[in-house]
Amino acid sequence: MKLFKLTFVAIILLIGPSVFGQITCDSISNVTNSYLNTSEDKQLNRVFISDGQVYRAFLDEDQSTEFEVTLYGGSTYRIATSAGITENYLIFEIYDKSRNLLFSNKDYNNAPYWDFKIESTIDCYVETRLDMNKKLSGCAIMMIGFEKRK
Repeated sequence: MKLFKLTFVAIILLIGPSVFGQITCDSISNVTNSYLNTSEDKQLNRVFISDGQVYRAFLDEDQSTEFEVTLYGGSTYRIATSAGITENYLIFEIYDKSRNLLFSNKDYNNAPYWDFKIESTIDCYVETRLDMNKKLSGCAIMMIGFEKRK
């Protein structure tokens, strides 16, 4: 009986944090998804359609994650990110294949989403990292949507 109790406690201690982490990532995913179609978009009759991917990573201090994406010419894209419910915790930067910085939301107070009109198809990297002044670790979520043509 004592062995059963110890085993049960060990399982709870090992599984509990991963279950809690999943719940946190799921709620952050919902926040990020809400940035794909905001109330302002509804007023402007704009619709962004997700590319179907949810880019997620758990980041600790000084870690970053990188996603390779292709953005097709003639399209307007929205990159939406979040690492929390209320603050702009996440910095995202877009680089071309030669590692030239094309955009950083850090220049815009870590804006949680940004729209891009792409003139010609480009392969690029989107790098995300936590703003160390606001959050030291956590789940980072990124989604990419494209504007539905009318």
